[in-house]
Amino acid sequence: MNSTHSNTGVLCMIGSAVFFALGGLLIKLNSMPALSINGLRCFFSFIVLLIYMKLRKHHFVLNGGTLLCTVANAGMCLAFVYANKLTSAANAIVLQFTMPIFIILIMWLFFHRKPEKSSLIACFVSFVGILFFFFDSLTLQGLLGILLAILSGMLYAVVFVSKQIRGCDFESAVLLSFVISFLMALPTILTKTEYTPVNVITVVILGVFQMAVSYILLARGLQSVPPVAASLISMVEPVLNPILVAVFYGELIGPLSLVGAVIVIASATVYNVLEAAKSNKSNRKEVFE
Repeated sequence: MNSTHSNTGVLCMIGSAVFFALGGLLIKLNSMPALSINGLRCFFSFIVLLIYMKLRKHHFVLNGGTLLCTVANAGMCLAFVYANKLTSAANAIVLQFTMPIFIILIMWLFFHRKPEKSSLIACFVSFVGILFFFFDSLTLQGLLGILLAILSGMLYAVVFVSKQIRGCDFESAVLLSFVISFLMALPTILTKTEYTPVNVITVVILGVFQMAVSYILLARGLQSVPPVAASLISMVEPVLNPILVAVFYGELIGPLSLVGAVIVIASATVYNVLEAAKSNKSNRKEVFE
């Protein structure tokens, strides 16, 4: 592989992770209702992604797999915004990164693929970490935020699983999910949304950079970055997200949530790296056979 191409891929992955990490801070700074934030950021994301698909001559594909991915992505985006409004940004992003654990469970329960011992250990450790978040969020609002953050992780897992369905087109699914999200939010956008300069600027950045450009950079980066490196770079987001919120918004993570975050991020990182290394080894073996 050309080293320049690989370096470009790494930069794309890092850029994607950094832009994704802006989500918590920008949502916190925006006083719009969660439904409006999600709908409007999806509107701007739709425009950017549509232009990108047109430039690449990527045709829209609609089938069962694409529809499943569409519904899951729309639900994941909305649950994540609501979670950020109801609990800390750190809780929201870290619990969304329990996604690999839910992939293991989905593959086990619905596709009868029995998980390996390492997968079961990762599940157990992650769920232990999740318990710490509940102990640190004893208010009704906090608990609801935690549950929505976990739901966003579950739906994120469905997005990844649905991508494996034959014929599923990820770009088409994301594009359609943006349309659905905007239409769902339209009544609130028109009647219950305050368009202050800060609200408008943050929601445009959320749509253009935090979602659309991030998706595009991620797709480009994955074309040339080895799986292990990609897994490690992706963990920039759950670490950088709460740091940005703490520095620029003043929201600090609770002590028990911090313990839970360390447990969840560590288990997800180790699991992702091991799985990526295993996949990489398997691919090299196929090449030489």
